[in-house]
Amino acid sequence: MDRSKKTLHQVELLTEAQIVAFRRDGMLVLPGVLDADLCRQAREQMWSLIAEHRPSMRRNDPSTWVPFTEEETKRYQRPEGGGDPYFSGRGHRFYIRNGAEDLLLDTAPRALWPVAEQLLGEGEVVWPAGIHEDGSTTGPCLMTEDNVAGMGTHLGPEAETWTGKSTGKTEQLSLPKTGPVWMTGQGTRGLYCTLPNSPPHVENYRSAHSEALYDTFWRLQIAVYIDDLPANGGGLTLWPGSHQRIWDYWEAVHRDAPPPSRPEGVPRWDGYTIPPLPDIKADTEPVETDGPVGSVVLWHAGTLHVAGQNALSDVIRQATINTFVKTPESVSDEVVRRDPSGNLWRDWSEEVRSIT
Repeated sequence: MDRSKKTLHQVELLTEAQIVAFRRDGMLVLPGVLDADLCRQAREQMWSLIAEHRPSMRRNDPSTWVPFTEEETKRYQRPEGGGDPYFSGRGHRFYIRNGAEDLLLDTAPRALWPVAEQLLGEGEVVWPAGIHEDGSTTGPCLMTEDNVAGMGTHLGPEAETWTGKSTGKTEQLSLPKTGPVWMTGQGTRGLYCTLPNSPPHVENYRSAHSEALYDTFWRLQIAVYIDDLPANGGGLTLWPGSHQRIWDYWEAVHRDAPPPSRPEGVPRWDGYTIPPLPDIKADTEPVETDGPVGSVVLWHAGTLHVAGQNALSDVIRQATINTFVKTPESVSDEVVRRDPSGNLWRDWSEEVRSIT
């Protein structure tokens, strides 16, 4: 359904000082900027689905907010035709794949549309249209082998029915509503929730990662909190300034040999293990974000990040994650795949590029 941008709650544009901070840190927190009533509706939907899929978990009794057992996890099945289970859980995490529905789209990415275009360029961001009448979604995707394989993990045995074979080119791709709709800019990842008393991070933040700097139209990502999130409640954790250091490594090592090619002796590019990460983790203090209901975390897709530990006993971290996708018309396949003369901010707006 095409929603009028003019009738939705819209977040105010960023100030010059905020853009300066975003460029420097690769992240920016906007406290309580989203519509509180839409956030409330999203919470009500979440608890309604919990009552349907996990009735033992009672809203007013935090003692029932316990980790999912292996037996529970196995019960959640993919829908017929492919996609992730609409509701699922594993350990201290549970997921609701409602990211292409109007409620979450209106709450977050559509409300932040002015900011997305301010940062990435007017008319250069894929509009999150959401679900068609037939239950599918459609948007652009660069169909590389890695991207097709990654989407397959969210589509299941029916994956090739949706993606076909890798072509190495950008195509308009149809996906089921619980599929990887974030790959085409048509939905958020749905609700990503962390139960109380989640385990601490594994040694040296092993699951922290940066998104790829190639083969993707991703540039700007957001985390949205649909309920109050106190400190130590599992908020997104980021390493300020890491985006620049990771890019500098890319420039020095991969500029003339973009993946999958690489200079002799250089490890395969992997956002979890690239060589700059140990130094970044050693000398940069990570920032765990928090804030009142409707708070937003903006971050450059290259910034090192990880989900936080929820050390509280009576709070569920309720967040949705979204990626704003550049249009294929604004960044060609050749540039996305090789980026022959770019820099960290080349694909961003003139306003962002001109501010130092």
